[in-house]
Amino acid sequence: MTDILKKLTTQQRVHSTIILVVTVVVYVLQLRSLYTVPVYDSVRWGGDETWLMREFGNQSAHGAMAYPEYFGAPTRTDGLLAGSMWVDALIYGATGGYFSPSHDLISTGRTVTAVLGFALILSLFLILRRLGVNAVLASAAVALLVINQGFVWVTHCARYDLLTGLTLVWYCYFLSQLQSKEKISSRNGLLFGASSILLIIFSRHLLTLALPAAIACLFVIRIWQTPRIVFAWFAGFVSVLLVLAAAYTIGASEFSLFGRGGTMGSYGFVLQQLPILRPFSRSVQVSNLMERWNLFEKDIPGVLTLLLICIFLILLYKGWQWHLRRRGTQLKIATSSCQRFLLLVAGLCTLSWLLLQGSRPYYLFHIVPLLVIACAVVLQLWLDVHQSRWHGPLFVTLVLLAALTLQAQRALPDTTLGETVSKDQQAAIAKLLASTPHGLFPKSRILVDVAGLNWALKDTSREILTLDMFQPPPDANQAIGKLKENHIDYVILRSSPVGGVFEPGRALLPDVLDSIGVVRDSAFGFFYDDGRSYDAELSPMILQGLDTLRLYSLHARPFNSSTP
Repeated sequence: MTDILKKLTTQQRVHSTIILVVTVVVYVLQLRSLYTVPVYDSVRWGGDETWLMREFGNQSAHGAMAYPEYFGAPTRTDGLLAGSMWVDALIYGATGGYFSPSHDLISTGRTVTAVLGFALILSLFLILRRLGVNAVLASAAVALLVINQGFVWVTHCARYDLLTGLTLVWYCYFLSQLQSKEKISSRNGLLFGASSILLIIFSRHLLTLALPAAIACLFVIRIWQTPRIVFAWFAGFVSVLLVLAAAYTIGASEFSLFGRGGTMGSYGFVLQQLPILRPFSRSVQVSNLMERWNLFEKDIPGVLTLLLICIFLILLYKGWQWHLRRRGTQLKIATSSCQRFLLLVAGLCTLSWLLLQGSRPYYLFHIVPLLVIACAVVLQLWLDVHQSRWHGPLFVTLVLLAALTLQAQRALPDTTLGETVSKDQQAAIAKLLASTPHGLFPKSRILVDVAGLNWALKDTSREILTLDMFQPPPDANQAIGKLKENHIDYVILRSSPVGGVFEPGRALLPDVLDSIGVVRDSAFGFFYDDGRSYDAELSPMILQGLDTLRLYSLHARPFNSSTP
C-alpha cells in the first residue's frame, strides 16, 4: 500500500510539473504581444496607462499622487485613503522615472505588470498547496487562471489591477492562518491591525475589497473576548494610519481623507458609480449584475463555468445535509478551518466587489484569483469525499478540461491590429513633432491626443501635455480661453471613421481649432483601437478607413476670445 501511495505521489508530481510548465510556456507566448496588445492607453483602459504612470511617477519624485499638469485648475489630490499607494509609486513610478525617456512609460509599466504576473502564478500554486489542494488540481487551477483572454488584458497593461488581486489573495490567506491559531498573540494582533490599513499602499480598491475579510476574521477569532488583542489590533491600526497620514501630508501639502478637486477627485468620480448607493433601484442592480456577467462570459468563460459548477456543488451539499438532518443524521465534510475561512471570505469579498466597486472591465482580476482558489478548494473537497470512487477524479478532470476548452482559444491574442497601431503611432508622432520647432526657450507646448501620447512623451525638447487632462470645455469661447491661458502652441488631434467621442468639449475641439489655427501637418494610419476589433485582419481594417492625426498650429492666427 505504501508503494502504491509513493507511486501515486510521484505521478502527481510529474503531472503537476507538466501542467505548470505548459502554463508558463503559454504565459511566455502571451508576453510576445505585451507591448502591442491591447493598444497603449486603449479604450479598455481609457487612457489610464499614461495617466497612472505619471501620477505614480509624481508620487515617487515629489510625494503626492497627482498628475503633473493641471492647466490652471486647482491641484487635484486623491486624499489619504486613495493617494497612499506607495508600493505602486515605487515599482511603477520610480521604475518609469528611472528608464524614462529612453524607454516610454507604458512599456516600462507593462514590464512591471508582466513580472507581477509570474508572481501571481507562483503565489496561487503555493497558497493552494498550503491549503491542502493536491498538486495536480493546484496546477490545473493555475492554468485555468492564465489560459484566457482576461489574463492577457490584465498582464498587458501599466495598471495596478493585477497587484490588487495578488495582494488580496495573500491577505486572505494570512487571515486564514491567523484565525486557525488556538491562541492569538499580541504580536499577531498588532500585525493584524497594521495590515488592515497597510493594504492601501498596494491598492486603493483594497480599502473596500478586503474589508469583509478583516471583519470576518474579527468575528471568527472573537477579538472582543480578549482585551489585550483588541488593544494590540487598535495600536497596530492607528500606528500605521498615523505614519501614512504624515507621509501624505508632507507630500501633498494638505491633509484630507478624500482629497480636493470636487467631482473631479478620485472619490467624487468613483462614488457616483457604486451600485450600493442605489440599493433599491432595480434597473441599477440588474444592469450591474449583467455587466459583471458579460465581463466574465467574454473574458474568462471557463472560470465562470467552474464557478457556477462549484456553487451548484455547495448548494447540493447543503440540500443533502438539510435532508439528512431531518432524518436525524448528521452529514459533515472534514474541512480545515483555513479552507472554511477562505470559502467564507471569497463569498464576502465577491459581494463587496459586486456592490462596492465600479463595473469597469479592468476591475475583473481584483477578485478572480481569489475565486479560482475557492473553486479549487471546493473541487478538492469533492475529491476527498469521493476519492475511493471512480467518478470522483473523473468528474473533476472533465470539469477542468471543459473550463479550459471554453477559453483556451482566446489565450493567445491576434496581434495584427496592435502591431499596426504601434508602428503607425511611432511613425506619425515622429513626423508631426518634426514639424514643430525644437530647442526653443521656453519649450513649445504641444497638447497631444491619447493616441501616441506615450511616444510623444519621450521627446524632451518639447513640453508634451495630454489632452485627457486638459478637458476642453463644451463652450467654444471657454475652450479658446483655456488654450490661451495655458499657452498651448500646438495640438495633435485624432479623428477616425469608426468610434467616436463622448465628451461634448472633445467633440467641439476640432471646430475650435479650425477657427483659431491651421493644420500644419497630418498623418494617416491606424492610431487607436476605438471601434476596431483585435480579431480583424488587415483587409477589413482598411475597408473601415484610416484614422487621421492632425497637427494644429495655434499661432498662425492671433488668439481672439470672441472668435465663434
